[in-house]
Amino acid sequence: MRKLTSILLTTCMILMSVATTRAGGALESIDITAGTPSPIPGHILARVIGIRWDARSIPVRYRMNNTLDPIPNPLGAAFLSLAQATTELQASLDKWNNIPTSYIDMQISGTTSNLGLVGFNMTNEISFRTAAGFAAIASSPSTNLISDITLANGDDIDGDGDSDVSNAITTVQDADSDGDNEFPAGFYKAGTILDNDVQFNTKVSNGLRFTVDPLQVDAVTRSVDLSCVATHEFGHSFGLSHVLDNQVSATNGDGSTMFPFIDTGDPDAERGQAQISDDDIAYASFYYPEGTAASGPGALQAGDIPFSSQYGLITGELRHGVLNQPIAGGQLFAVDRATNSRVVSAFSGTTNLSFNPVNGGLFFVPTAANAIPNGNYVIPVKQGNYSVGVEATDGSPAAAGNISFTCQIGNFFGQQNFIEEFWNNNNEGAIEREPGDAKNVHVNAGQVNAGTNITTNNVINVSGFGARTNIGFINAPAGGFIYAVQFPASQISALNGGNPTLLQAGLFDTIVVDASVPVVFANAWLAKGVINPDTTATIDLVTPFASSGPFVAQDTDFAPFYFKNPHDLSEVVRLGIADGSIQNLFLVLQIQPPPFAGVSNQPPLIGLSTQAPILGRSFLSTNGGATFTRRNDLNFRFSLIASQVP
Repeated sequence: MRKLTSILLTTCMILMSVATTRAGGALESIDITAGTPSPIPGHILARVIGIRWDARSIPVRYRMNNTLDPIPNPLGAAFLSLAQATTELQASLDKWNNIPTSYIDMQISGTTSNLGLVGFNMTNEISFRTAAGFAAIASSPSTNLISDITLANGDDIDGDGDSDVSNAITTVQDADSDGDNEFPAGFYKAGTILDNDVQFNTKVSNGLRFTVDPLQVDAVTRSVDLSCVATHEFGHSFGLSHVLDNQVSATNGDGSTMFPFIDTGDPDAERGQAQISDDDIAYASFYYPEGTAASGPGALQAGDIPFSSQYGLITGELRHGVLNQPIAGGQLFAVDRATNSRVVSAFSGTTNLSFNPVNGGLFFVPTAANAIPNGNYVIPVKQGNYSVGVEATDGSPAAAGNISFTCQIGNFFGQQNFIEEFWNNNNEGAIEREPGDAKNVHVNAGQVNAGTNITTNNVINVSGFGARTNIGFINAPAGGFIYAVQFPASQISALNGGNPTLLQAGLFDTIVVDASVPVVFANAWLAKGVINPDTTATIDLVTPFASSGPFVAQDTDFAPFYFKNPHDLSEVVRLGIADGSIQNLFLVLQIQPPPFAGVSNQPPLIGLSTQAPILGRSFLSTNGGATFTRRNDLNFRFSLIASQVP
């Protein structure tokens, strides 16, 4: 009997609570089939790949751990029965199963009486048992192949002395009725999932009370909608990773189910994240496309829709305009031009890691050329017209370590330090006039729109703040809040060594209290102003140089405020500084008057930093802009973005 444990890897993605090689959303592993030597002596170059269920594993069958009934409640007496939980969990699976353009199919089809913890045992288990110290809400660990292999009858994959492969079956099943799964003999590719478990945390110390009752979801922060968490974890179960999408549009604050954090203090956010989004649907369909086989799960059946009849692909490469390298883990996103909604995103880069065959360790490849062969990306979208943008996976709203190996590789090489921008066709390059000028990308179903290549801008980031240490401000007065940051004329004149520059955009670090609420401010301005003898500021909001109202910001991220006609604007500013009529520029952001949407009834917030040095250039108005008072205790995290003249 052949033991195969040396060609396996366990990956685990978690969903935490807060108050692929070429495509986004892929839960990643490695492929060492080629055996190519790594630049690190004794290591093998491991190609980063996405994990998938083989078609012979469909439907994926789960066993429900029946040893905890009712489900433990860390807040008091248990109230959720195993039967209720099982019904809700299957309903969560069915949200993925019922996508007409995807053939993924996951079913709860039995029970297990495992008194221990989940683990690699060729049984797909759902359990409310977690290890001591387990700090996440839930997790979905998978074990997959890291090398192409032909499995032979009698092979022992999990090393328990029992055969896990049979030549008497054609689909994965419990062929010998011993409680675990056997795989059909045959060829399997690296990345094939062999075992997936889903575990939910009910520990008294850090677990949550899972509920299927909407009133219980509304009750307390430590109550959480089971469907919200389960739908997310089951996305991991078939190979989806985390994504950065946490706000669809100016009217929809919900994001993707696969966003890595949930707001357990906002019931509407929980309910919204329980419903799979356009991004979730696109990748479930892209990885398991209906109509791509003559028989088996990929063959069309009643109610199925061919993937190619609905979706086309946007493809291209992302490159770093300063480093002149292909970027690993930059986030591309497609905005539907008809609805101005962010619909599908992706991550760039074909990447490699270094694998130590002696101990199974994974390491960063020391040279970017070997680690990142290209910055290619693929975005699957429905037929239509789109704007394609790019932003860095820089920790806001989620860090590279929350997403994938590919994002971490890009971060390792210092690539996640560019400014958000849009593809603008022939004007694309490291030095651009208008990075916010989004050109149309038309996509037909069943076709590939290739060549949407983006080079990140080489910009001058005029900022004077440290890391976000606080957020502010809540409980807005009747006059609301208006935030302003000063940029002295001398600072503007000195940009680019005193050579001509283009003022292109402002960046505002913005946050929202309730995750279900879109981050929308009343106005954003670039305006001139003066500092008065009493240290207050007077800012001209009547005739600003640039304005945008309402201004759609971003949740826990920097929101770009692109200036129109930056060449003309910059010339006006240059002449005004020269003749003394402009003493300071101000980036200004105004909240809307109360009341505010959301369960917390709080305005959108801005990022603050109390790290030294405190520049004294942040000003706050609570009376509609009549008076701006200097803050000497912190910095508002606003930036002015400039560039060389193309």
